[in-house]
Amino acid sequence: MIRNFTLAAAAVLVLAVPAEAKRVIRAFGPVEKVARAEVAVTGKVSAVEKETVDAIRFPGDTQRVPHRVAVIKIDKALVGAGSVTHVKVGFVPPPPADPNAPAVRPGRGGFQPVDLKEGQEGVFFLTKHPSGEFYTITPLMAPLDPKAEGYKAQAEQVTKAAAAFADPVKALKAAKPEDRFFAATALVTKYRTYPEAGGETGTEKIPAEESKLILKALAEGDWKKYEPDTVNAAQAFYQLGLTDKDGWTAPQAKPGTDFADTLKESYVKWLAGPGKDYQIGKIVPKKPGK
Repeated sequence: MIRNFTLAAAAVLVLAVPAEAKRVIRAFGPVEKVARAEVAVTGKVSAVEKETVDAIRFPGDTQRVPHRVAVIKIDKALVGAGSVTHVKVGFVPPPPADPNAPAVRPGRGGFQPVDLKEGQEGVFFLTKHPSGEFYTITPLMAPLDPKAEGYKAQAEQVTKAAAAFADPVKALKAAKPEDRFFAATALVTKYRTYPEAGGETGTEKIPAEESKLILKALAEGDWKKYEPDTVNAAQAFYQLGLTDKDGWTAPQAKPGTDFADTLKESYVKWLAGPGKDYQIGKIVPKKPGK
């Protein structure tokens, strides 16, 4: 399977909902960002190099464009950074503002070009550049700004998701069902997301015990609850990609009944029957020669 870059560049989530409901397009939330990132850190831009670097923007790009390179001093490594203390991040700087141009509102989702500045702090979500010389950051993976409304809650969600990625079984055996549910939705998002850098992919089964714990935790969750900073039950469920080959039959909406109830009821029945031995497949980059 090859993931087209145009999809990556325009990636937004279309929530899977019953036919009679409206389709909602939205940008990645903090949990989705940390699930997609190869590296996630809290830190501060300690410098922005004066010289630009000509580099492609994505795998397969035929054009090299100037990139600015920022150096982020890491305060806390959340995902993938190991023990390094600094990381270089390349980005294509936005064109100079035209003082005579009319003001333009951000597009739907509030996407703005990435323009890292010295002294900027936050939570950064990074992907390795194809050259391997630095990491990249895109508007869809924009950092969390400590000055923005809701930053504290969003940062807590990212930290909680990162902990689940580090020790899935521990998170899935948490004492509170809501914590187990959070871990399950975060892990499904991580496992069922295509690599941010694109490329060919395959699937690998995750450990059977972990898969069972995830599926069970989803069944225990509140499927009517929707919060802006987390992945809800419907999103996590549809990311599994169940088909009739898995013994899944999509339910029909019932007049006067909340579809969330109908979907959860069907899922619980599937899990007790055809899905009792189902094992979640993790999307992974294809190895060379495979």
